[in-house]
Amino acid sequence: MLFFFHKLLMFLATLCLLTGISTATFFRHKPNWLKIHKLFNSAGFIALFTGVVCAFLFVYTSGGEHLDGIHQIVGLFAFVLTGISLFLGFYQFQARTNLQTIKTFHRWLGRFSLLLIIAALILGLRQAGII
Repeated sequence: MLFFFHKLLMFLATLCLLTGISTATFFRHKPNWLKIHKLFNSAGFIALFTGVVCAFLFVYTSGGEHLDGIHQIVGLFAFVLTGISLFLGFYQFQARTNLQTIKTFHRWLGRFSLLLIIAALILGLRQAGII
């Protein structure tokens, strides 16, 4: 059951993050784009976090090894970078100095973490024998 929830939550997280990033990229001229961007990216990170917890518990209860494959390593790296990107996204509103650097780092880190999430998704589907 944990494995099913892991897959479901990771798929949901990917959709939320794709929506949040797309909102910031393509709908920046709309009045509520920032609220939508924050909402979907925060929900995506929560789903990502919960999915990682499900994966950890699944491996723990089945007696498997943690981080024993490329899917797990890429997924953990993507999770950490997504968390950093989310933090920077909220932090930029309190930053007094280096604002442009923080914004640029937030944008590129978000894009890179989304690519890693998609890579982890594909690797996970291959590992599960779905593709």
